[in-house]
Amino acid sequence: MHEIFRSAAYQKIYENAVKLHEYIVIHQMKKEDLLTEVPMQWLVTTPLYNIGEHVYNLSREYKEAHSDVQWADVRA
Repeated sequence: MHEIFRSAAYQKIYENAVKLHEYIVIHQMKKEDLLTEVPMQWLVTTPLYNIGEHVYNLSREYKEAHSDVQWADVRA
């Protein structure tokens, strides 16, 4: 297992991202639907918010050790 996956917070980030991606693909969500349908917006933004929270909780040392990841972009 790659070292980056050893963090519990990172594992949660990864799991949320995979689940969200799978849902979008399975339900064939389109950009236009996301722009106009509030329930879909909530469905997508909630996991993204959770990912941001997990990124916020990663230690500074962890983020520095994996500086190839744009943590500020992920958190925003």
